[in-house]
Order: sequence, then structure tokens, then C-alpha cells
Amino acid sequence: MKLRYLFALLAVVTLMGFYSCEKDDDEPPVNKSISRLYISYSDFNPNTSQTKFNNVALLPFSDDSSKMDLGLQTFTSNAKGGRSIYFNPSAQLVFQGSDYYLAADTFIYKLGVGETGVLNDKASIPQNRLTNVRGMVFHPSLDKLYAINIRPDSSMLYVMDRPRGLTSSQRMGQQFKFNENADYWDVTIVKHGLVVSKSGTNGGIEIYDDLIISRDSTINSRNPSKILTVANANNIQGMSVDTVNNMLALTDFVDNGAASVGRILIFDDYSAISQATGTITPTRIITGVNTKLKQPIDVELDFRKDSKYVYVADKESKAVYRFLKTDNGNVAPNGTYEHKQSGVNRVFTPAGISLDARN
Repeated sequence: MKLRYLFALLAVVTLMGFYSCEKDDDEPPVNKSISRLYISYSDFNPNTSQTKFNNVALLPFSDDSSKMDLGLQTFTSNAKGGRSIYFNPSAQLVFQGSDYYLAADTFIYKLGVGETGVLNDKASIPQNRLTNVRGMVFHPSLDKLYAINIRPDSSMLYVMDRPRGLTSSQRMGQQFKFNENADYWDVTIVKHGLVVSKSGTNGGIEIYDDLIISRDSTINSRNPSKILTVANANNIQGMSVDTVNNMLALTDFVDNGAASVGRILIFDDYSAISQATGTITPTRIITGVNTKLKQPIDVELDFRKDSKYVYVADKESKAVYRFLKTDNGNVAPNGTYEHKQSGVNRVFTPAGISLDARN
């Protein structure tokens, strides 16, 4: 008899558990979409007896329509002032370069990323050739990290094998010397080609088809497959290629200190642009006093299907701005973030941004 009651009790408990686990039709769907913006700051305090400066900020809900910095998190890496920053979900690491003004900081710093985007220090990549790192990009299937490094006498692309496990100085997996000793800035990979942004006269982008599948350890002075210039460009630096929505964005500005005029150049058909030659013309240009853009130095397009936003870091305005991808002309930002640290009397200077956007 006791056994019969026991079985009956188990049946009731099991049934209750089934209904408690079943989703209520009125319950809102769980939003698993990710929009995390990592911001690198160049500020550094060399006085070890004083407060260390945060050099990374994370906006974990950067696409929140009402509050761009909702859930803000800050971090201090070992970089002596941050510069370029890059995240790739396959690597599960944030890579950060340095902008130390007193001496060359010859490291790429690795930051581990938790499930919610929270950062933690990992071993850095030491390499004495990395004296002025700018753009970086990671190739998951090849397990390689590509980094642009600019010196007065050379413009180089260095390739590090298996960067996730690198903790000591190793021979470069590959090194590529740009044919022109130009002012290169950002880099990305599209299919088997490398795309780089170039500043100065005849600034724009250069495309190197099939470069990343080359097995040569040293590649000297290969000419780009395509050179695409932007008319009236002055200081093109940041670049973002969105292959999902078929877009390209570039930053540009006229350098005049506090009176500088910044521009975001948006091209709607990257596929056509990548097959073009000569001068390319933006579909839209975000510029004007209402934009608050002065010296934009990095840009990130949200590359989720039918996404809305483009993010911009401006070193002169000391802010990160969010615009709509459809914006054009003299429009106000859709969102603004300025970084301040408790106990530190300054607004920090953004030096790079990287967006982790996934559905």
C-alpha cells in the first residue's frame, strides 16, 4: 500500500515539473542577441602611486535604444595607454595594442572574455617588431592574427600563428612589406583577400586578393590588386566592412585641432566597390556641426542582418557616437558615450572600438 502511494506521489511531482518547465504563451521570448562595444582608451598614468586609468570600456548593450551605456563595465589592461582594439568570437579574446608616448610598447595584450563579455587579463604577445600597431584582424580557420605596424622607414603587415596560445616572443609566421611606404591604418579580411585603409593624399582602401592564403614566410612589395581612392579625402583611418548588409564605412577628417571637421563615409554596395577601380564615391556622408564629429579615428558597422547602427570613436571630441546607417548630412548622433573615471578629472580619449554583434 505504501508503495502504491509512493508511485502516485512521484507521478504528481513529475507532472508538476513538466508544467513548470513548459513556457507560458504570454511569456516574452528570450532575447539572445549580442551587441557589445569594446572601447580602447589612450589615457595612461605613469605615476604608479596614483590611480590607474581605465583603458577599456565595455558597453554590453550598445544597441539599447534609450541608453547606449546601459550596464557599462570598465577594465584596466596592462597596455600603457590603449590604441587599436579587436574582438573575434572564434578567438574568445580581445586583442589590444598600445599607444605609449614615452617609448615603444612592443606587446599585443590579450584579454579573456566571459559569457557576458566581462574581461580578464591573459598573457600578452611580446614581439620587438611591434612598435606601432594599428589595425588587427583574426582568421579563425587559419588561426592567425594579422597586425599592421607602421615605422618611419617601412609599412608592414605581421602575421602571428596560433595567437591564442602565444605567451613568448616567437618568429613571425609571415611578414608582408607594403610596396608603398604609406600611412596604412585599418585592416580586415573579405573572402581570401586583405583590405586595408590608407590615409593621406589619395587615401582610400587597397585590396590584396588571395594574400592570406599565401604560404610564403616573407612577401616583399606585392602590388595591391585594386587601389580605390576617395575624392577629397584627408585623413582616412578607421574602416568597417559589413559583408552581411553589403556596406563599407570609413572615417575621415580635416585636421585643424578643436576646429577639425570629421566625416563618416558610407558606401552602400561593397560588392560593386570591391570590383571597381580608381575613385569611389560615398553613398552618404555624415558630417556637420550637429554630428559633433571632429577627428573620427575608428568606425564599426553592426553587421547583423538589417541592423540599424554605425559606431564612431572621435579622439578630438573625446566621445563615441552612434548613428543610424541611413543617416546622411548634418544629423545629431543617435547615442553618445563619454568615459569618465571616479577620482580622475578628465574625459578619456577613445583610440579604437570593436563591436561584437551576434544574433
